[in-house]
Amino acid sequence: MLKNYLKIAWRSLKRNKTYAGINVLGLVLSMASSLLIFAFIHFHLNFDDFHTDEDRIYRIGTKQQRETTSYIYSVPPALGAVLRRDYDFEESLARVVNEEEVQVTYRDNQKVVETYGVSFVEPAFFEIFNFPLKEGEVQKEFLQPGKAAITERMARKYFGDQAAIGQSLKISNAIDLTISAVLKDLPQNTFQQPEIFISYPSLESRMDFFVDPDAWNGISSQLQCFVKLKNGVKAEDVEQAMAPFPEKYRPGHTNVHTYMMQPLYTLHSSETFQGPMPNRTLWTLGIIGAFLIISSCLNFINLATAQVFNRLKEVGVRKSLGSMKNQLFGQFLTETSLIALVAVIFSFVVALLFLPYLNELFAMELTSQAVLNGEVVGFAALLTIFITLLSGSYPGLLLARFSPIMALKGKLSGVQFGGINLRKALIVVQFVISQVLIIGMLVIIKQINYSQHSQLGFDREAVVMIRKGNANQRSDVSSFMQQLSQKSNILGVTECFAAPSSVNGWGTGVRYKGKDENESFHVTIKSGDEAYVNTFGLELLAGRNIRKSDSLNEILVNETFTKKMNFASPEEAIGQYFNVSDRGFVPVVGVLKDFHTSSMYDEIQPAVVGFFDNVMYNYAVKLNPKNIRGGLAEVEQSWSSLNPEEVFIYEFIDDIIREFYESDQRLLSLIKIFTGIAIFIGCMGLFGLISFMVERKTKEIGVRKVLGGSVASILWLFGREFLWLIAISFVVAAPVAWYFSDKWLQDFAFSIPLGANLFLTALLFTVLAATFSVMFKVLKAAAVNPVKSLRSE
Repeated sequence: MLKNYLKIAWRSLKRNKTYAGINVLGLVLSMASSLLIFAFIHFHLNFDDFHTDEDRIYRIGTKQQRETTSYIYSVPPALGAVLRRDYDFEESLARVVNEEEVQVTYRDNQKVVETYGVSFVEPAFFEIFNFPLKEGEVQKEFLQPGKAAITERMARKYFGDQAAIGQSLKISNAIDLTISAVLKDLPQNTFQQPEIFISYPSLESRMDFFVDPDAWNGISSQLQCFVKLKNGVKAEDVEQAMAPFPEKYRPGHTNVHTYMMQPLYTLHSSETFQGPMPNRTLWTLGIIGAFLIISSCLNFINLATAQVFNRLKEVGVRKSLGSMKNQLFGQFLTETSLIALVAVIFSFVVALLFLPYLNELFAMELTSQAVLNGEVVGFAALLTIFITLLSGSYPGLLLARFSPIMALKGKLSGVQFGGINLRKALIVVQFVISQVLIIGMLVIIKQINYSQHSQLGFDREAVVMIRKGNANQRSDVSSFMQQLSQKSNILGVTECFAAPSSVNGWGTGVRYKGKDENESFHVTIKSGDEAYVNTFGLELLAGRNIRKSDSLNEILVNETFTKKMNFASPEEAIGQYFNVSDRGFVPVVGVLKDFHTSSMYDEIQPAVVGFFDNVMYNYAVKLNPKNIRGGLAEVEQSWSSLNPEEVFIYEFIDDIIREFYESDQRLLSLIKIFTGIAIFIGCMGLFGLISFMVERKTKEIGVRKVLGGSVASILWLFGREFLWLIAISFVVAAPVAWYFSDKWLQDFAFSIPLGANLFLTALLFTVLAATFSVMFKVLKAAAVNPVKSLRSE
């Protein structure tokens, strides 16, 4: 029986190549997209699931309550030491300090900049996490400074076939290291990105803040504290034990800290603690994948029911010869399953072809195994069954229920064909999906463009940030800046902590002279010298710029700062004294017009600009916009002459701003592709519907042409049908798209308005796509000689 079903199904599909081709193409595109989305989601949901007892591993984070509540995945450096010394909750506890963009000097004085940098770790790190050793030792070795462990990949990179144990590395021209261990290569799906591990005591000579046993007055995002709890210990017990820490170790601070236990499995996806792949992104992609599958299934049903008229006599003959309803249903289900099977095979091929693009887009290294593993194949099998049942059931039941006599006479009505209204409803659903995606895509495009190209309150054109590296002596700094000031293509240079708008933030308390406590708000520090204002084009509203100095003796504040202090005007702030980060009281000498202190996600914060000498990690150089390449060459020439041992590391401000929205940009790239696929599938469904309508109205077209009807009138005869369908779908899609777009935009403190133009653009785009998809079929029908259309009568 099955063999017979397959033989007849194959013959039927060969006779209807266009029908089969459209269905296969739609299913291949939607299934390939769904397979890639499933592989992508599966990869990200299984981050760090390979560690032993992962359910007992936590990272300790901080909830900071000031005027607003914020979260950071770090704690004061001293917290880990106190928890380990005074409590007995943990089986292991380890602090980790990550440093990115690190210069590594290895064999024969070769140099390379490691983008992911290095991790300074305590020995217990290797007890908590399953990063197995290949050779060497870490537990005892990592108790002393100057020890390192590297992965097999890094060992091959630095030393080739030579043994790595005992070899030397130098970090940032400052820390000499001896390799004591080699680890097996890290899995892709882990939070740990640096592949060079350095003993924690090595920090003492570089950043002693992280090893200070009394370091409670600051939190750096570079530090993370991990703990593996003993069996039976609950995270809530540890949180309760840490609750008194702020009052005990940080008395007098106005911002309230609460230390929280974050489970390991949420590190990658937590929106609260800035996980790199938020759950909402995975949910968005999953919903889009489901939409594409449903859209292609609806397309299948639409085309199948439109084909019923061509198979009426076949069904009538079969039923006259004794075929049962279940046999006819099984026959059609077999045809559907055959199409789905062919589609799933081709979808794997398409998915593998597009896998490199997905890797490039999300900076991953997924292999073909990520698409061909058991979970994805199982998902594909379930998807095939789902598509077969959803797409084949209704057309199969429709064919099976026809009266054989009426079918053979060809006297079945349009409703009996499967309902023209049903097919119109299916088209509406498809275009609802398409228009929701189009509107969402337009909103994301406009918001990202707005975020990246809006005026931020400072000059970012042709400004480049340069890492100072290890050359931090005042004489070196002065020599470098002096040389640059004499170059023809250098318009300005400043020594600073970061750009006015940057991910590198330093928040701290501020106290007004005459008060015993800090203000209720925190300020963001924009550390820079006297050239900071001019280099970045900041605008002074009142007062003057700070003067040249080697220490903090005067400051500038922004408008938001003066408003927080309830000053009546910017001028009122001039001459007021503040203690910023316990540096002593210094006067405000100028007030700056507000500039964006971070991304468009965040409100403008109260800001202080001054010479905070211990955090001047970068130079900012304003190049001549007319000769950026020449200016950059001049900077590099001066850098190389003064710092021959340092690699020249730079980044343009525009690129830094762009990084704020990198995850949104990646999501947008995928949505563009999937929106195109959804529109294509929807247009194919519309093509099927128009094909059905043309076939049913062949004689009507002939009569109209005999009576003098024009091609334009015949085009309108069919055009008004799909225009109504698109209008109805827009009425449904617009509020749905508005709701989700508004929810997404709420994450931005500065966002675009959801104007009618976005929605009308989506409507126009859909109309144009639909017009081009049906015009060929309708024009072809309108051009047919009416004699041929009416000959059968």
